[in-house]
Amino acid sequence: MRWVAVIGVALIATAPAFAQEGGFDDDLETGLDQITIQPLDEGDNVGGFGAGGLSLEDLQNLPNGDFQQELRDITTEIQEHVVSSSGATVRALDKLTGAVRDLTLETGQSASFGRIEVFLGDCRYPADNPSGNAYAYLVVRAQGIEAPVFSGWMIASSPALNAMDHPRYDIWPLTCDIPTAQAQE
Repeated sequence: MRWVAVIGVALIATAPAFAQEGGFDDDLETGLDQITIQPLDEGDNVGGFGAGGLSLEDLQNLPNGDFQQELRDITTEIQEHVVSSSGATVRALDKLTGAVRDLTLETGQSASFGRIEVFLGDCRYPADNPSGNAYAYLVVRAQGIEAPVFSGWMIASSPALNAMDHPRYDIWPLTCDIPTAQAQE
């Protein structure tokens, strides 16, 4: 009985050593070092959307198939007519302290909030409903970081569509500055 216990302990103690022997060396003989990759020539037509490939019309004219009707049913939506504004109001939140401040910015102007600087590139609003929405192009830089932490359009009614991903700060547009004559209409 004692020998069984000694052999059992020996097998348990040596199992990790046996598991490491052999390993996966023979499984990794894939020949990856023999693959050569050639860059595309400048004139190569890569294809695909946005690279000189097929347009929606080209896809709709492909030989008939069940999916062709689905492609024909695709329509494009008419964009709403927007007007550029002279400025905007942007709300900034410090998630660490809970501080909230509304920044009033003119187009081309920057304002600081905590350790970030917010730059307003443009603010646009719907011509037929000036107070209905705001589209703001913002560039946000953090102190000590050269590259912007955010650069892009934000939509006041849906700020999560293109939100700034920062661990401490959050910003979103509230309104564009609307001329008083238009605001009263």
